[in-house]
Amino acid sequence: MFRKHKRKLVFFVAVVLLGGSIAYVYDSSRLVAAGGEDVTTEPSVQQTDSPPQAAEPSVPDLKDDMSTFRSNGYTMPETAAKEVPASSIRAGYEKIGENSGMTLYMNKKTFAIQLENKANGYVWSSVPEDRDMQAEELNEDWKNAMQSPFILDYFSDDASRTTSNFLSLHGKVAQMQPITNGMEVTYELPDIKVKLTVKVVLDQDGLVITLPSDTITEEGGYHLASVQMYPFLGAVRGASVPGYLFIPDGSGALIRFTDNHTLYDEPYVGKIYGNDIGVNGFEYSDSMTGYPVFGIVQGVKQNALMGVVEDGKMNADIVAYPSGVNTNFYWVSPRFNIRYGYYQPTSKTMGGINMYTKNKTEGDKQVRYELLSGNQADYAGMAQAYRGYLQEKGMLPEKADSASSTQEDIPLRVDILGGDIEKGVLKNHVIKMTSFEDAQFILTDLQKAGVTNLKAVLKGWSKDGANGAQPSAPGYADVLGGQDGLRKLREYTKQHGIDLYLYTDYSRMIDGSPRVNPRRDAVRMITSSLVNYHYVSRYVSDLFRDLDGYLLSPATAFQLAKEDFQSFHEDGIEDVAIGSTGSLLYSDYHKGLIFNRTTAAQQYGKIGDEAAKQSLHLALFGPNDYMLKYTESYFDMPLYSSQYMYETDTVPFVPMVLHGMIDYYAGYSNYNADPALDLLRMIDYGANPSFIVTKEPSWKMQNTPSSELFTTEYNDWSAEMKQQYAKVNAALKPVQHAFMIGRTVVSHGIVKVSYDNGVNVWVNYTGSDYEDGKVTVKARDFAVTGGEQS
Repeated sequence: MFRKHKRKLVFFVAVVLLGGSIAYVYDSSRLVAAGGEDVTTEPSVQQTDSPPQAAEPSVPDLKDDMSTFRSNGYTMPETAAKEVPASSIRAGYEKIGENSGMTLYMNKKTFAIQLENKANGYVWSSVPEDRDMQAEELNEDWKNAMQSPFILDYFSDDASRTTSNFLSLHGKVAQMQPITNGMEVTYELPDIKVKLTVKVVLDQDGLVITLPSDTITEEGGYHLASVQMYPFLGAVRGASVPGYLFIPDGSGALIRFTDNHTLYDEPYVGKIYGNDIGVNGFEYSDSMTGYPVFGIVQGVKQNALMGVVEDGKMNADIVAYPSGVNTNFYWVSPRFNIRYGYYQPTSKTMGGINMYTKNKTEGDKQVRYELLSGNQADYAGMAQAYRGYLQEKGMLPEKADSASSTQEDIPLRVDILGGDIEKGVLKNHVIKMTSFEDAQFILTDLQKAGVTNLKAVLKGWSKDGANGAQPSAPGYADVLGGQDGLRKLREYTKQHGIDLYLYTDYSRMIDGSPRVNPRRDAVRMITSSLVNYHYVSRYVSDLFRDLDGYLLSPATAFQLAKEDFQSFHEDGIEDVAIGSTGSLLYSDYHKGLIFNRTTAAQQYGKIGDEAAKQSLHLALFGPNDYMLKYTESYFDMPLYSSQYMYETDTVPFVPMVLHGMIDYYAGYSNYNADPALDLLRMIDYGANPSFIVTKEPSWKMQNTPSSELFTTEYNDWSAEMKQQYAKVNAALKPVQHAFMIGRTVVSHGIVKVSYDNGVNVWVNYTGSDYEDGKVTVKARDFAVTGGEQS
């Protein structure tokens, strides 16, 4: 199913129709309540027996209304910030480590640390300044928390959960010993009879803080739930220092420091790789945190601290507290989950008891910090540093050789829906929406119009259509042209340099599919129940409301992928697009074959390795960081953050990390509420356009599980596709293989994006022309400057 794209459509339609209700606007040093974009109501789609008339998109006149570009859906201009003075190393701290770029100090009585940047003398502290602590008038618990080397949650025998810290639990040091370039301290918490060891070390690249799993001992009736080590490293009280927190929400988001804000109820909690559905089901399962990275800026273009969760990231959260949640401090840190709480049903009426997982989550817990200064001290510098980190760890594909010189047209992604199931008198049958011959016609038409670089994705190509059976088995629908029809299409695309992907998914399955059986192949939760869900949304025909979906066991996923890849290779297929497998990560509690999230991720990596063995290129949808090295094309790149109230800016952090390394594509442009603005956002974020089309009119799908795709007919979209592609290609062709190295918001709605080949791409979102004497950017348009334009 394509619910992900439906949610995107509904989200943006709601923005345009309702004007939003939950956003905040950052204007220089103050926050002003304004229209937001977090609306979850979905419009109904009337279905008839005749094709509906497509309405012209409503484009607001933004010439005089700048509130849109002052909202947290966009990035704010940087105001001139005073120089942040470097503080000195405090009394009582001793040097415990040093490398070429920084020096590490520890107070051996409080175990607090300070980190000095040798480049400019700036000092980062794990405990806020005394003046800020005193000005805050903290209660005893918060004062203890800020002065402790860690805060933690623990479970009692009755599964109740308590938050505390080293000082509040009357912690002691059982052992402290110097290690190479750092210190290892074993802490004892007598109140709950728990011990743990924390290592603080400088290696050649940065500060590494580690909690070895085997050092955790629990001798009483209490068990650790989570640990945050030195969580207040870099904490800032209000706007005492100019800057912001960076969080990896969607494309990326900032929380700017200010003294004038709302009191918030909850912090930001980004579950890395999403909620573990194998423990808690689908509650809070929608996550936009696929990258374990965060940061703090103290003075833009002056000082920044970037954190990367290394070990234990499969069971960690990024937690960010804006000023106004409990205290007036801004702080961000990883929270390592040691155990999870869950609800165990004990009766069919859903009575039950609260429990927690008995075993600790797998592996050590480790976070790395790197210091950035000068021009690298902002979210763009963090993106470059994180790209370098991923490259060093071998987590990205090799950069293409073509990156150095010649320009080539950007790719256009065209998803083509072949067929889907419709209820019949005796059995379901596949209705034809786009035959393989029709697909060739569509691709030919686009190439004749000058779209020379095409990525074609076939959906609903199998004999069971798009949603008759999942995962789809090799075997091509006769109604679409069968094996011979696909062979002709494949030969055509190969002759004309078009990449032809077959779409499949190795994470979702449908009850009744012939290849799989839910009791054998579906994921089991820790409660022993199967993970199942309604496969279709409430906007789909009532005829398919009883279609049950399940999550596929990682073991079965690999076995099916291995079989399919061999068949695809034999059929001459060279490209495969895999749906949710690159982004969904869950544990599986099948007896005798348990997968935790770490081993599940390793299993999906084996799918990537198997594809390489069969010479298949993979396109993945929103892949997590551990799948990037297997990704040739990244589909559905997030171009927005969640726009929570405390977020002040949306930024293209993930696009800046990946541009020049992996081709990435926006979601379907068919479903953009404001095509003009969304097209400019693609250009701003360096994203290639995408469409989903059918030869037949969309109304013919009204009695299929794909009925929510209500505007797909190629004849309706061909002119728009060609026009949009031409515009994005003109903007991004000069920078297609270049690294994105900088981004400046000149004023509200005016953006300059810089690339490492010397090209600058300017985007004007506003309704007025922009001119600064050197460049002119028309209203709602773009301009390209610098480099060697051809």
